[in-house]
Amino acid sequence: MLPDPALRPAYDQAVWLYVYRDFSENKADRAAERICLRLGMTSYPQHLLIHPETLARLGDTGRQVDSFLAAMRQAKVEKAATTDAADRTVAADQRAVALERNPSVAAARKSVDDPDIVVRFRALAILAARAPEVVAARAEELLEVPNDPFRYEVCHALAEAYAPRAKSDSVPAPNAIRALEAVVVQPKESLNPNRLRCEAVSALARCGDADTIPVLVPFAAGGWRNGLTSCTIDAIAAIANRDPKAKPAARAALAAAFPAPAADPGEAKQVEALARHVHEALTLITRKKVAFPYRYDLQARQALSEAW
Repeated sequence: MLPDPALRPAYDQAVWLYVYRDFSENKADRAAERICLRLGMTSYPQHLLIHPETLARLGDTGRQVDSFLAAMRQAKVEKAATTDAADRTVAADQRAVALERNPSVAAARKSVDDPDIVVRFRALAILAARAPEVVAARAEELLEVPNDPFRYEVCHALAEAYAPRAKSDSVPAPNAIRALEAVVVQPKESLNPNRLRCEAVSALARCGDADTIPVLVPFAAGGWRNGLTSCTIDAIAAIANRDPKAKPAARAALAAAFPAPAADPGEAKQVEALARHVHEALTLITRKKVAFPYRYDLQARQALSEAW
């Protein structure tokens, strides 16, 4: 796109920053990762317009000349209120690098409230790995931070805090469960809501209770193309296995989650795989044996739902 002469009107209106990640986690890749975290990026590639002082996202330019020029025309940037924005970012990067080099829980506890989101993310990752209970105690507050990668890490920490191998006294806190449910219902200010829901649902698989099942029901009957569907089915089964009070609602939710058969042969295989996934989850939580039909069609779907 860059060599196109039609872009000339925008050449002196923006500074171009090319960010490349190879996920090697070497020095250059870690620097690129910090940029992506600061901008809340969760997928690649993206063409973004960023405010030069606050680094707030102004818009997505798309990948065509026309869409880029349109985004440039719509972007409104006032004169900078300060002159030290670059210096603040450099200083924040230095604090983040210091955490990377000295990943202590004590330092992370202090830095998780840093004004810079990248420093907070580095601190959160340390706590998620070494002291997830600290994150669990502040789950509601931390899940409100409007940055997707940060919230993903909060969900990972909560899943870790209530993993089976965790201490026997790691009882899920009601505030953490309800905060995760709120994210599933409404992933506020998320640029990638489906992924954020998946992360929250995976954490709920570890800590959710009987009251969580109704929250998950709408997402259990999704399509095979959406990874959230399988994730939700697994979470419902995990909660029901852990909490006997959840079994009746979980069983009803899964019995209603068998997907509609597809006419296309390629899709039919994927739909049947999802149906078998539901079937296995029901077998797991009920210990009941129901034969899966040779052919998955409308009649088989109805029979399975009725049998369960």
